[in-house]
Amino acid sequence: MNVTLLPKSAWLALAILVPLIAVWEWHWRSEGYPASPDDNKHLWAERRARIDRLGSGDVILIGSSRVFFDIQLNEWEQVTGKRPLQLAIPGSTPTPVFQDIVDNTDYNGTILIGVTPPLFFLGAGPGPDFWARPSGLIEHFYKRTYAQIFTHWVGKPAQTAFAFLENDEDDFYNDLDLKTLINRIPLKGRVPSGPPFPWFQYVDDERNVTMLDKVTADTAYAGMIKRTWQYFIAGGPPPDSAWVAQSREKVMEMSVEYINRFRERGGQVIFVRCPSSGWFRMIENGGLPRETHWNVLLEKTGAPGYHFEDYDFLNKYTPPEWSHLATPDARTFTTDLVKQMQKDGILR
Repeated sequence: MNVTLLPKSAWLALAILVPLIAVWEWHWRSEGYPASPDDNKHLWAERRARIDRLGSGDVILIGSSRVFFDIQLNEWEQVTGKRPLQLAIPGSTPTPVFQDIVDNTDYNGTILIGVTPPLFFLGAGPGPDFWARPSGLIEHFYKRTYAQIFTHWVGKPAQTAFAFLENDEDDFYNDLDLKTLINRIPLKGRVPSGPPFPWFQYVDDERNVTMLDKVTADTAYAGMIKRTWQYFIAGGPPPDSAWVAQSREKVMEMSVEYINRFRERGGQVIFVRCPSSGWFRMIENGGLPRETHWNVLLEKTGAPGYHFEDYDFLNKYTPPEWSHLATPDARTFTTDLVKQMQKDGILR
């Protein structure tokens, strides 16, 4: 090889590659994808590792996607002067994370547990496996290698610079890696896996969530998300099935046991029921009514609880896709909720 040709070849490659990357990046930015960290097992584990630095005056947020969307870290800190640790996991029950904190840490501060009725109360039954994702994230936290930690650390700057690097390992549809893009092509004979789950949020380094503006601006897009909820919930168990009652009782027993253990070392738990609306709320109220679920949970555990239906200033919102607050609403919701907890003397 003529070494004198190498610099010219390199410059030619750059001349081709840079415009291609720019066009590819522009395309995905125009589709609404921001450059943000991947909310994957590595980012969750990074946040989980911070528990050892926390004390009795701190707050950890666990739950499913409603706590993830509806509790805004900046607003919480503005009111209290302290920033909570966000460990909520969409599409799952918070119970495994709560058990992990009680069993494997010395943390004795406050844990806010979000209660999304289908995920929380059906999380211990033989039906839909709402334990799978939190269990996998917890396992990764304990088994991750130094190489994985280093790769995650060095990769974050690129993730926050380029939208096309979106590659959330837990996202089954919206990643932008080549494998996912190919799998999204509708080919004859390909077995359908249900409707694609619309992507409608992004996170920062601390897993603070922002909902995309298009969810509130584009009713067709919000409608697509609603149809996805209907598809997945329609495949669930009937509310009067035996295992629903079995799961509810098991969740109650575990909650009582672990909350009592957490209290013994000085910790406290606060339950929060974030807003839902429309068809989603109708299904929740019909299949998992407050009287036999939320109310009983508070009675058995003795923990304080904040249900959005109990306060006018928490009940004034309509989630655009029935289940999560738009970010501007989530900010005022968080501020009002925290101020009420301060007024009640709940927050330390």
